[in-house]
Amino acid sequence: MRDILLLWEEARSDKRRPPLVAQFAPTELTPFLSHMIFAEVEADTSRIRYRAVGVELSRIYGEDLAGRYLDEMPRLFRTFAEPAYRDVLDRRDATYGSFRFVENWWIATYERLMLPLVDADGRIVEIAVAMFPRITKRGAGL
Repeated sequence: MRDILLLWEEARSDKRRPPLVAQFAPTELTPFLSHMIFAEVEADTSRIRYRAVGVELSRIYGEDLAGRYLDEMPRLFRTFAEPAYRDVLDRRDATYGSFRFVENWWIATYERLMLPLVDADGRIVEIAVAMFPRITKRGAGL
């Protein structure tokens, strides 16, 4: 996560605002792309649409979420995701979170880094999300 944040920081030409979407090049992110989401923020509605979802995240979700809107996702998904996206839009800065879920016999811990990207007018048009889940069997190593 630190490497991704450093790439985002380096892409900022004006340290008072997020980098331009064109400055945060996927070629530099290649080692991390399987754990990344690129979500577009629609200009008129501020709806969030998943433009691209990394293969590891698609595998964990059980499907490719590309093309779907955040407000169309299952309720539990939205419960954690919607406030995080709104926070990034309000703060206009990188945000980090770590979350733990227990489901039946599994424990999932997610680390999430959310990075806003702007257009030439300074409007947030995309949010890059790096998410690294660790899923372990409940009781393993305890």
